[in-house]
Amino acid sequence: MDILVKDVNFHAEQKLLALTKKRVEKLYHLYDHIVSVDVNLKLENNGAEGNKTSEIIVKVPGNELFAKKTMSSFEKATDASLAALKKQVGKYKGKHPAH
Repeated sequence: MDILVKDVNFHAEQKLLALTKKRVEKLYHLYDHIVSVDVNLKLENNGAEGNKTSEIIVKVPGNELFAKKTMSSFEKATDASLAALKKQVGKYKGKHPAH
């Protein structure tokens, strides 16, 4: 499984990128046919406190699963996105058990 973590509109520390990648790797334990995962960490310019967005795209055979959450920290946004994706992966796995 390939994991690509990108920082958009800001320069992220290596520690944040490594932590995000480590958390995303746990998706593979749910479904081992995940092809790749793209994570976009974005800093929104809206001036609000909750201006950190995590977009995660999970590519599975024949489909893409997507979640986007905006919160006060990238860690919280990533965790919320991963929680939504765990549900989506579970539903996909139930519908496509033979892959």
